[in-house]
Amino acid sequence: MKNNIYDEYLPLVIDIVNKYQHLGVPREDLIQEGLIGLMEAEKRYDASHNTKFSSYAVFWIKKYILAAVDIERKESQKYAKLAKEKAKAQAKTAATKTSQYLNLPKDMPKEERLVLRALYEEQKTLKEIADLMNISREKVRQLKEKALRRLRAKNE
Repeated sequence: MKNNIYDEYLPLVIDIVNKYQHLGVPREDLIQEGLIGLMEAEKRYDASHNTKFSSYAVFWIKKYILAAVDIERKESQKYAKLAKEKAKAQAKTAATKTSQYLNLPKDMPKEERLVLRALYEEQKTLKEIADLMNISREKVRQLKEKALRRLRAKNE
């Protein structure tokens, strides 16, 4: 083998990286992992087994690249889960805070309260509220009108 194994086998690493670069890990990171796999292959290679070094190295390069992809996938899932939990916590906190700003009757239906809070406290449009609640814009408008009528009736 040559003295500088990395220069000689870098094209092999890059060729393998090209097959896995669409899996969410930056290309440079995959190349680094591939080179670490190449180092591992160099450490473990035994020429007495009558196999070409490049054939042996492919296994280790792929092993390290796929491990990096797996770690990235797990971290992405963990991040998505944390982001979802954070959004839920923020929504709950916002709901608690908003009840302090708008003095809405306790007996007002939940949907009507949500619409009024979103409209007047969060400054959301009818379309944004409709998307959040998975209902039509017209239904949001109707809920708003109904809630306002309810408030007027309570204040009369």
